[in-house]
Amino acid sequence: MYQSVPVCMYHHVNDNPDKYLTVSVKNFRAQMELLQKEGFTTLSSSEFMAYKKGVGRFPKKSVLLTFDDAWLDVFVNAFPILKQYGIKFTVFVVSEWTGRASKSTFDQTTDLFPPHHEAEELAQTSDAHSVVCAWDHLRHMVDSGLCSVENHTATHGHLKDIKADIRKGKEDIESALDVTTSQLAWPRGKYDTEKLRAARELGIEVAYTTRRGTNLPFVGAMRVKRFTVDDYGADWFRRYLKIFSSPIYGFLYARLKPDRRKEKFKRWARKPAHS
Repeated sequence: MYQSVPVCMYHHVNDNPDKYLTVSVKNFRAQMELLQKEGFTTLSSSEFMAYKKGVGRFPKKSVLLTFDDAWLDVFVNAFPILKQYGIKFTVFVVSEWTGRASKSTFDQTTDLFPPHHEAEELAQTSDAHSVVCAWDHLRHMVDSGLCSVENHTATHGHLKDIKADIRKGKEDIESALDVTTSQLAWPRGKYDTEKLRAARELGIEVAYTTRRGTNLPFVGAMRVKRFTVDDYGADWFRRYLKIFSSPIYGFLYARLKPDRRKEKFKRWARKPAHS
């Protein structure tokens, strides 16, 4: 039986007390130390695509790390740790946010970042540079040989024409970074038949959801499952990697347990705006 490759979904790595979609620097370091100590092989996006196509052989303990939205704290806080341990990772870029961030400079020594909902609002303003990676940040990470950059659309799904949104995101990334991208993270994990058709017509070969589950070769390349990495240390991370490395346990766990990301979002959405 094939081994499932777990795909980890991160957003922010910082010490803001609002933990929605955020892992503390301490716990992120503990998670990366675990990968190194226990001999996990981290894959690039192209290696994961080869795995999904059934091309080549990959170590049993393989994993893909993904970071959605290209938040600046990934460059400031996560990248030095990833580089220290030689860990490969993939960043999904919202190209208009990054383009906006690239118009200004920002003090990269800061460790103060806003909570996720505030960061999303800032990303759509002239202050995007305070929360989102600029093209130079992404280029620096790509040049390390550890970072893959893939498409998260141009506007994070705000364009009514999803095909135009995907196309522009792809063109912006390829033009700015001189890379080829054929993978996509669905904005907020939402997709349907029309969106799947549009993505395929634009040459997208692998697309990622926000639903957790197992990933096996030959099936589900346009609906890759990911689990949200929560703000816990090595023991929690080890347990989840074990669950989603198993085709049987991962499938059953995803079916029997509610989606924690959705529950967290519902709780966050119910909070008063200034609580």
